[in-house]
Amino acid sequence: MPQNIQQYFIYSPFFTGSTEMPELAWEKLQDKIDELPQSLANLISDAETAEFLEALTQKYVQLSVQGPDIARLIRDVVIADVFIGDMPKEIPARLGIDPATAREVANQIVSQLFAPVLEDLKKVHREKFPGRLPDKLTPLEKSRPEVAEATPPAGRSLTGQDHYQGEELPESGGNIIDLRSQK
Repeated sequence: MPQNIQQYFIYSPFFTGSTEMPELAWEKLQDKIDELPQSLANLISDAETAEFLEALTQKYVQLSVQGPDIARLIRDVVIADVFIGDMPKEIPARLGIDPATAREVANQIVSQLFAPVLEDLKKVHREKFPGRLPDKLTPLEKSRPEVAEATPPAGRSLTGQDHYQGEELPESGGNIIDLRSQK
């Protein structure tokens, strides 16, 4: 659990901002959470999630006072109010940070926080955002034969330049999250 209970309420996607919510908004949020797979409902209320978000805001100084905003974004993604692939655009818009840092933060959230629940998250997002996630996920190498022939090390393009996973995919709109490679 975070340092104290107050920190938990600040960084918990479930509780953050709950005291400012009108009762009707809180009830609507509860209804959305009740419809989620149990793994996703647990994710947004788990103390480990709050600890992860607290550590994330401590790692990036410019996020130090924005823990509740990050927690709200996580909640919005989990309840499918925000598409997971839009996180790299939502983070700078909501937090006012540069796009490069936003990509780093989004990658950490997906690779560390969402990793254990990624399949359930994809299922919810496929239902809510039809057509934005492919029905059958295939590895990037299978969908692009020219890449399969000469696969560069992780984080490097075929030209040797640094890049973020998914940025070359036209259907991703340049987003850095390639959900097709997650299993």
